[in-house]
Amino acid sequence: RGELSVEGEPNGVRLILAGDGREEQIRVTFGPEGISDLVRIDAGRDGASAGGGEAPASGDEESAGGRPVRALEESFRTDLDELAADFDAEHFAPSYLAGSTAEERRILLDAVQKAARTAGGAFIDVRGDDLVLILKGDGTVEVSFRTEPEAPFGITHLDVRETEAATERMTITRDNLAATFDQLEADGVSGLVHVRLDGEIAYQRAFGMASEELGVPNRVDTVFGTGSRPIDYTIAAIYLLNQQGRIGLDDSVDKHFDDVPDDKKSMTIRHLMSGQSGLPDFVDTADDWDADLKWIDRGELERRILAADLLFAPGSDRKHSHAAFGLLAAVIERISGQDYYTFLRENFFDPAGMTRTGEYGESRGLSISDFAVGGGPKFVGVPNIPPNWGPTSWLVKGSGGMYSTLGDLQKFYAYLRSGDVLDDEHSAPFRSPVMQVDGSERGFELFSAYNPETDSEAYLFLNTHAGLSKTFRLFDAMGELVEPRR
Repeated sequence: RGELSVEGEPNGVRLILAGDGREEQIRVTFGPEGISDLVRIDAGRDGASAGGGEAPASGDEESAGGRPVRALEESFRTDLDELAADFDAEHFAPSYLAGSTAEERRILLDAVQKAARTAGGAFIDVRGDDLVLILKGDGTVEVSFRTEPEAPFGITHLDVRETEAATERMTITRDNLAATFDQLEADGVSGLVHVRLDGEIAYQRAFGMASEELGVPNRVDTVFGTGSRPIDYTIAAIYLLNQQGRIGLDDSVDKHFDDVPDDKKSMTIRHLMSGQSGLPDFVDTADDWDADLKWIDRGELERRILAADLLFAPGSDRKHSHAAFGLLAAVIERISGQDYYTFLRENFFDPAGMTRTGEYGESRGLSISDFAVGGGPKFVGVPNIPPNWGPTSWLVKGSGGMYSTLGDLQKFYAYLRSGDVLDDEHSAPFRSPVMQVDGSERGFELFSAYNPETDSEAYLFLNTHAGLSKTFRLFDAMGELVEPRR
């Protein structure tokens, strides 16, 4: 038994079947009279394709951009001299090398490296012929590049610039909410907005289309991909286990895993939760056909994490790591004796009445028209919705791989703050002011802000947007509305 997802291919589709720790892929090619070719590709456990050397299968943007995006995102891991030599040898196209000087390339890579080192989030956008890597930290740096159309997809153009000048800021007030979202909808933006100010709903509206193909508009109960929002589910689960006396926040990881390398023996549960683990953000490899969706099991995730090079000694610095929450999800399973998703359902989702929240690869009885279709740049499955993305891989388990609705997320946080599941000590982080941004390359963005001092909150779900730079300005303005900067 397994799960099936479907994604587009030139002149056909690719069927991806995953389950029992294996993944198999079947390419179906269509001709004028129907199916013209049927090829089985066994991806196995390690993602090695029987086809040998195929480009990633999730669309032209992934094929052309995936390799350089990975190298640019991870540029902070090496010194500048080594980085420049590596890009000259491996990532820059001959035409770009011929049309630029070594010093020009070095200056650009230095800017990328500095931005990547301090970035709290990285996003990919498509603008015409350019792919844009957006590195968001104290400010926002946009890395625009183009690649050759064929493997090895060498970079033919590279540009780096800072954005978010004061003149670019967006202002949203109680009075212009309706006009702001009228304009966003006119610009082709689709999603759902909810704003509560001083205890009263100031504005709530679904706008744009959930599915252009089906002619289905977004609704207040439309289901959206929620990016990294499951991090909060993982934190709540760890706090519950701690409250029950089953885990200590200062437990070292070698209390829960065998054969922990020396460099990770001082790493604690608290380090994993607070960004102080030193683990890299993700542990996908170049052989994984998709950095989120390639199926790996828990054992493979644990092996990759324990073998990963640390960015710094645990506790000595702070940098967000999705992989750390994957390891926490593994801890939850090891301690509870239940799988991660079952633990969440029994302890949080079902008691809170969350009936429209689930993992990738399952529909929970919902229909296609209940889901918003992601606007890309990556398109996986027809349509591009979470049930078509295969079972949630341990590449993102604990920090992603789920979907939900406005109502369900509100129920989740209300349940955590109610005292019915977490006591005052363990619910305190969820009763504090917070602004969060989550998203995925399949086209979903989620923003929320909570200000308990004024009983105010905002949610914004997007399934299509007008560019990530404008989207970030929108998020900043929504946050300012709920919790004005002092």
